[in-house]
Amino acid sequence: MSTIEKPLRILIVDDNRDGADALGLLVEALGNQAHVTYGGIQALDVATAFQPDLMLIDLVMPDIDGCDLTTQLRRIPQFKHTKIVAITGLKDERHKVQAMKAGCDLVLTKPVALEDIKSVLASVDPAAATSSRTRKASKQQSAPALENRLPIDEARRIRSDRKSKSLTQTESEAAICDGIIRFQEEYLGWRSDQVQIHFIKDLLVIRIRSVLTLAERQLGKTAAPEKGRDLIKQTRKQLLELARPMLESLVYEAVGIKVRSMHHDISTVTGEEVIVFSFGEIPRFE
Repeated sequence: MSTIEKPLRILIVDDNRDGADALGLLVEALGNQAHVTYGGIQALDVATAFQPDLMLIDLVMPDIDGCDLTTQLRRIPQFKHTKIVAITGLKDERHKVQAMKAGCDLVLTKPVALEDIKSVLASVDPAAATSSRTRKASKQQSAPALENRLPIDEARRIRSDRKSKSLTQTESEAAICDGIIRFQEEYLGWRSDQVQIHFIKDLLVIRIRSVLTLAERQLGKTAAPEKGRDLIKQTRKQLLELARPMLESLVYEAVGIKVRSMHHDISTVTGEEVIVFSFGEIPRFE
């Protein structure tokens, strides 16, 4: 049961995969939506797409430490007032002071007590972030754009008729959206039209909403919910990994750049699924 009236969007950043996943399962068990990222550098772009109400950030990571990451996040206007909590195994006061100076609102020491997590969640007011997301969505909807689905055969025809032989960003997003919906229907056996595609620098973020099957929802309510949720995540990751060549081919055909890596996560509470593709360079569109 949630400790808050409205689910929070929580970004967890930690290079320790087991610890990060365990924390993600915990905040989801408390009724929230978690997105786990295993690297600090990628977290900057993922945060922009995910729009979290709360960020839980490890201080010691190999690519960028939590203090530097927090400093960079605070420079982004939309995260100026977002609650950021550092979670660390370092117990000395010096690191705590550094984290607070970097912009963290609070520092918790590992292993973090359940009551401390509940207290942090209860202290977050998602109203401002929700309002910001609503305004952003409204702007996107009011902007002139193509229908949000473009069959890949039609995308090929457009490309062949165009001197540059490339698609616009909107066309690429629409082609990938159509491919993802078809993939769900033909490969996974269900379909969701609630698919959002975002290009952020050298990342492609695909968000799919409300895709938990009835069997998965029942699995999440088993006698040991944490095991049920873990099984759901493992099964989805395996399915996506099997389909990875197919998905990477779809993205390559729409964007014209080969995929470097793929990251997947799913909220076993809300059903929102996130697939992040990274490229070796920033895509250029028509």
